[in-house]
Amino acid sequence: MRWLRRVGVTLLVLVLLVVGGSAAYLGWDRLAPVRLDVPRPGFDVDAAGVRTRVEHWPAARPSGRPPVLLVHGFAESTYVWSRVAPLLAADRDVYAYDVRGFGYTDRVPPYDLAADTDQLGGVLAALGLERPVLVGHSSGVAIALSWALRAPGSITGVVAANGDGTPYFGDDRTTPGAGPRWLLVPPVAPAAVTAVVRHRAVVRSVVAAQCGPGCPVDDAAVDRWRAPFLEPAAVDALVDVVRRPLIGLTDAQETTVAVPTAVLYSSDDESFARPQALATAARLRTHLVTELPGARHLALLGEPERFAAALRPQLDALG
Repeated sequence: MRWLRRVGVTLLVLVLLVVGGSAAYLGWDRLAPVRLDVPRPGFDVDAAGVRTRVEHWPAARPSGRPPVLLVHGFAESTYVWSRVAPLLAADRDVYAYDVRGFGYTDRVPPYDLAADTDQLGGVLAALGLERPVLVGHSSGVAIALSWALRAPGSITGVVAANGDGTPYFGDDRTTPGAGPRWLLVPPVAPAAVTAVVRHRAVVRSVVAAQCGPGCPVDDAAVDRWRAPFLEPAAVDALVDVVRRPLIGLTDAQETTVAVPTAVLYSSDDESFARPQALATAARLRTHLVTELPGARHLALLGEPERFAAALRPQLDALG
């Protein structure tokens, strides 16, 4: 019993030290915040009550083809489209926006699929886009497909790029993916995330691993990733997003999508490789499936020319 009491007291002391240290670190961060002088391109619109940052790349040679609206994934921003969007804008208008909770859009909960879908509809209305093609990347596929179910007549089609639009991981299709959310307790989780985004090393490593050898990982590029997460309340919003169930449609819901669709995947993307891409295409009943051999999850940033070359025929086919 004496030994158990000592262990209990030791654990309690450790917990108090971690919690106290985390709280002190967050207090220091608020007194000495990091603010980065990075480009913040774009403009703001009101999208279903959410101040939303939008970027626009006008068509270099207008062709009358449907415009494209790009929807980024988890922990991303319009920056991930910054290298490929100008290539897609050769003959059509291209737009991208920051999903609620990320980038330079307001952090407005709830962070769930219904609210994200409302925001997407608000962006379409604010920009006055007529039947655009939606291109979702990673978890952004779920938002694009969700809007396709809600208002199919308002869009021309959807491209699912590096994501299947469901809240699952791996081969288990019975339960939504749910990480160890019990670990995300305040102030420990916000302090850990803050420590990561205040420094370049971890961000650089993660981006390089997901992006491949062609990815920009110089200090300026890494700061483009970090800057939105250094905005006031950004870390709290990120932790809140991670605590919630992953956004996504069920397999059954995807089979009811009625708009034309296409699937684009990278062969070396561990989260969405050939088996997942073919299964997604089967649910969406599309034969438009394109592989990027040797590419990774963030091929749109690391290999923009190849990504654009693969995506452009799909856009033309949907249009």
